Amino acid sequence: MARASTRSQRIAAPSGGGRVGPVTFLQETYSELQKSVWPSREETARLTLVVIVLAIAAGFFLGGLDRVFAELFSRIIFR
Repeated sequence: MARASTRSQRIAAPSGGGRVGPVTFLQETYSELQKSVWPSREETARLTLVVIVLAIAAGFFLGGLDRVFAELFSRIIFR
């Protein structure tokens, strides 16, 4: 079950037909960024390494498939 926030929240309806001024936009953006939970430096490094390893693995897999299909096409279709 969700907890009620201890901060008082106000919801301001934009008055200009859905348009918000740049200062208000930046204030709201800053407020939302303060609510975010940012990862630690170690977690960021670990997850970056996972992404790099998976990208390399996917590259080798797709490169291997490309090589297999190229060989099949050259032997079967383009005799």
